[in-house]
Amino acid sequence: MLRSRRSVGLIAAFVAVATALPVLALTGSTDVPAGASEPAERLLSEVEDVVTVYNSGALTSDVSQRAMQAVTAAGGTGEIGRSASTGMQRVRRGGAIVQEAPSGAAFPMATTMLPTRAVFALMGPSVAAALSSTSLVMGERSARLRGAQAGDTVDLVASNGRVLVYRIGAVVSDDITGGTELLMSIAGADRLGVTRLSRIVLWDFDSRADIDRELAANDLVNTSIRIRRTWDAFDPDLTLGMAETKEALGEFWYKVSSSGSGVSISLDWYFANIDRSGPIGRLNLRSGCHRVVRVALASAMAEVIALGLENTIDYSDANSAGGCWTARFSRQSPNSSIGFLSRHTWGMAVDTNTQGSCLGCEPPDMDCRTVRVFRKHGFAWGGNFLNPDGMHFEWVGAPRHQGLYPSRYCPNVESATSAALGDHTQRSTLFVEDGLRSGDSDEH
Repeated sequence: MLRSRRSVGLIAAFVAVATALPVLALTGSTDVPAGASEPAERLLSEVEDVVTVYNSGALTSDVSQRAMQAVTAAGGTGEIGRSASTGMQRVRRGGAIVQEAPSGAAFPMATTMLPTRAVFALMGPSVAAALSSTSLVMGERSARLRGAQAGDTVDLVASNGRVLVYRIGAVVSDDITGGTELLMSIAGADRLGVTRLSRIVLWDFDSRADIDRELAANDLVNTSIRIRRTWDAFDPDLTLGMAETKEALGEFWYKVSSSGSGVSISLDWYFANIDRSGPIGRLNLRSGCHRVVRVALASAMAEVIALGLENTIDYSDANSAGGCWTARFSRQSPNSSIGFLSRHTWGMAVDTNTQGSCLGCEPPDMDCRTVRVFRKHGFAWGGNFLNPDGMHFEWVGAPRHQGLYPSRYCPNVESATSAALGDHTQRSTLFVEDGLRSGDSDEH
C-alpha cells in the first residue's frame, strides 16, 4: 500500500467514515447520511482520474513495482486488485430460492476484488461499507438478471470446492462498480481462494501529465503492458462485460468435469441459442455460433464480399482450425469453478485466419479494410489485445468503426460523436472485462 502526499487526509477521512459505517442501513442505494458522506464527496472530486496498469496473464511483481514507483513519484497512491470468474450456485432470500443452478452446476459470475481503501476512494463510503469477508456488492444489471436485492445471500464455489455463503451488502449501479458483476474485498477474495493478481489501480496523482510522465519514466509505456485511463477515448476493440453479455445473449449454468479438464453448459441454453444451420458463404462454422451473432456475421461477410475483400479471409484455415462456439473454461484451481471463462462459450467470438493472424503474431496479417467492416457490423477485433489475437472477431452488438482511438493495428479512419460510440465512459468500464477471456489470449 502506498501513501501519497495527499493520502494522509484520505486515510483520515477513511478512518473517520469507516468508524461510522457499520451503523448505516444499506438497502441497495449508495446514498448515506450527509454527515458521513461529506468527506467522501470531497475525496471523490479528487479521484475522478483513475489509471489501471496490467500485463498479459497474472500481474507480475516487476510491473507492479514499477507502477508503484510511478504513482508515488506523481504524488498519488495505488492498490493491487484481483479478478476471476466465480461459480454461483444459488441466490436466496431468507429460506426461499431466488435463482438456483442444478446440482453440481453454477452460473459464471465476473468478480472483481479490491482493497477496501480503493473501493472507498473510487466508489464511495457506502459501497466500501457493504464489503467484508462475508459480504459483497452486486452490480445493478446482474441483480436485475437474477431478481436479486440487497440482503439476499449468494452461494459461491471456493477454489477448494467448498460452497461459501456471502450476503449482498448492496446493489450498486454498474457505472459505479466499473461494470463488474460482483465486487469483493480482499478479505472476501482470500476466503474464496482467489489469489491471482490482475492489475494496479492508481489515483490521487497530482495531474494527468505527472502520472503519464512517471509511467513513461518507469518503462511502463510499451507493447507488453496495458495502461487504461478514465480520460482515454473509447477503445473500439473493448469487449463486453459478462453482465452485458448475459443480458444480450442469455445466461447458462456450467459444470467442470470430474477430471478438471473440460466444461459443459446447460443444454436448454445451447439448443435455444447456438445456430448450426450451415455455412455463411464459404465460412463453414461447424460448431455453430450464437443466433444473434450469426446475423451480424452474415451482414459483415456480405459487405466483405461486396467490397471485393473475400480473398482476405483464409476460408480453408478458418474452416479447419477456426470456429465460433466451444465451451472453454481456464481454471486457476484444480477441480473448481474459479478461473476465466472464454467468450467462445457464448458463441460470440469468431476465429478465421489462425496462422498469419495467430495468437501472438505481430503484426497480424488480417486486412485492415476487413477489420473495419467487421467493426462496422458490431465486432471488436483481437488484433489490438495486449497479446495480439488477430484471428479473433468478437461480437459486441454495436458499431465500432468510428472513433479515432490510437489503436496499435488497424486504427479506425472515421471520427464520430460520443453518441455514435455508445454511452460508456472509461470510468464505467474499468472492470468490465474481469472474469472473461477472449479466446485463449489471456488478455483480461
